[in-house]
Amino acid sequence: MLHRNMLRASDMELRRTVAVLSSLGHHEFVVPETELVPEIRKTGHRLADLAVAFSALFVSLCSLGIALHHGRTMQRLVEANSRPFIQVTTSNGQPATDSTSQSFTVLISNPGAGAARIERFSILVDDKPVKDISEALLRLAGLPDNTPQASAVLGPMTYSEVAPSYIKAGSDQIVLRWPRTASNASVWDKDAAAGSDRVKFETCYCSIFDECWIENSHTFRPTAVTSCG
Repeated sequence: MLHRNMLRASDMELRRTVAVLSSLGHHEFVVPETELVPEIRKTGHRLADLAVAFSALFVSLCSLGIALHHGRTMQRLVEANSRPFIQVTTSNGQPATDSTSQSFTVLISNPGAGAARIERFSILVDDKPVKDISEALLRLAGLPDNTPQASAVLGPMTYSEVAPSYIKAGSDQIVLRWPRTASNASVWDKDAAAGSDRVKFETCYCSIFDECWIENSHTFRPTAVTSCG
């Protein structure tokens, strides 16, 4: 009797399972296969295996070194193609045949490949900084800084502020234009004779990559500095 009851229970369980599977429909159950990592073949000789491993490591290090060197080279190339070069030039101030055209001129230019950010522009007389161009011209002529009516003594001039400003590649800017007139002839002649040796124009400028240099009108090569601060 007990055996019959167990057979009936098993039969009912089987029918119930079939009914559930019929309601789900036809499905395929795929068991994912475990990904196999290929094992590195070994020669069986310890020294040969170590030689192969060290060779692979050496090739990897060489590739890394070449990549780093190439990156630095490209960076230097980009910086070189964007590097400014500021020059400050002055006229010699020598008298010309036509006295009406005589003029003392200071020009700042950028013949470099990139734009220059002018951070500071200074005027020095006898290696000492002065506050403005008028004071510099008075000192060159041997006149005191507090000369009365200095503007009348020096006569008309055109002066532009250089810093802070940007000078694009291949462009220039007039810093000073001081014409010789009948009223300032004596002062102008003294400055023209002594100006090229005693006066200096110094500018600190930076590139778009914040590389900075100091340019002096008496030297050709600029001096690299960390900043213009």
